[in-house]
Amino acid sequence: MNSRRRSALAGILCLWAFSFPLSASSFALRGMDKGSRVPDMEFVGISAQGGKLSSFAGEKGLVVIYWATWSSRSPDVLAFAEKELRRYEKLGMKFLAVNADHQEMSAGQIAAVKAVVSELGLTFPVVLDAGLKGYNEIGVISLPTTIFLDNGLKIVDAYPGFPSVARDDIPGRIDAFLGIVKEKPVEKAQYFLEHKPKNYALQYYNLGKRLFLAARSPSGELKGIPDAAVERLDEAIRRDPDFFRPYLLKAIILDLAKANGRREAALQELKKREFQEAFERRMLGFGYLYLGLDNQAEDCFRLLSSQVSDDPGMRFGEAVAAARRKDGPAAKKALSALARISGAKEALGFEHAPLFAASGELAAGSETALRAALDRLLDIEKPAGGGMIRQDAPLAAPPPVSVPASAPPPGAAGGNEK
Repeated sequence: MNSRRRSALAGILCLWAFSFPLSASSFALRGMDKGSRVPDMEFVGISAQGGKLSSFAGEKGLVVIYWATWSSRSPDVLAFAEKELRRYEKLGMKFLAVNADHQEMSAGQIAAVKAVVSELGLTFPVVLDAGLKGYNEIGVISLPTTIFLDNGLKIVDAYPGFPSVARDDIPGRIDAFLGIVKEKPVEKAQYFLEHKPKNYALQYYNLGKRLFLAARSPSGELKGIPDAAVERLDEAIRRDPDFFRPYLLKAIILDLAKANGRREAALQELKKREFQEAFERRMLGFGYLYLGLDNQAEDCFRLLSSQVSDDPGMRFGEAVAAARRKDGPAAKKALSALARISGAKEALGFEHAPLFAASGELAAGSETALRAALDRLLDIEKPAGGGMIRQDAPLAAPPPVSVPASAPPPGAAGGNEK
């Protein structure tokens, strides 16, 4: 992304205000909307006696945290609830952790859940969702997910994952429900802060991306796998497993090269990582659209909308996904929301309207333009001048994988980050 577009986007993001509550159309659950009443289902006790959902509610309501032992973010949100959120109990809110590890739980798996509860020192009730009945009926998409209920078990809000801003967002949403005015609202700009890669992972990613772009034809196709590019992306992953970009670009390269088996392996590698920051979800949504994985893209944008209600990229992605499934009304709704966002064209970097027909479906012959738009959003545009790479950073030989983690790749600038 060039500096002018980056500056414009930063300015727009700084102007967006944090709003509560969100509309049901941008809700983080598949099965229920805000205002829906959750069935008074029965739970099996783990750290305390089980019982109906209503038996755990406080005078004002109940905060339900769906979690799993295999979710790396779950311990963080549970520990945060134990240490920071229980102050709300004196204001009438109670807390309940619902484990959703598996549909059928063996004795060993139940023991593993109890071990996590003991290790975290949780003192609020922890229960099992037997058969994942509640998980499926409510429509939980991401683990962990924090659901806010009033004392009649109606859904007030739902917050997926535990990104960096959750430590402000979750208390803020409880405050809003209880009528407590926040002293300082969270600035929207911080939602889009990207993870800062470590150990020169960004440089290896950039080298891999440049080799990939050099290997693409003018029409954007790949005749084979550019192994040198993939090697650099693998090295970026090795140096910083929490950097999402090399996982995604690797899957895109293998998709373009029609290496289906390796593509699926790369997608599984990506799926194992719990990328939950707003910027990560946004870019992953674009990537899934690029790969034709529209359902996964929709989930990313739905979860993103629970944090950021008026991002042009999210609304554009929602419109594309809806148009591809021939849902004209849903696409038109997303496009209408996009049209109301000031500076949307500058933030996107292109004019989106010609991509869509009046019905909301994709315009005839728009696939090439859509691919170019996604290239831009993913920052993998073909360079001008026939795809020639500048010669100020030699790339002839792949950097050795065995170099110390602190060493920069050949041809990289001196600093670890730009």
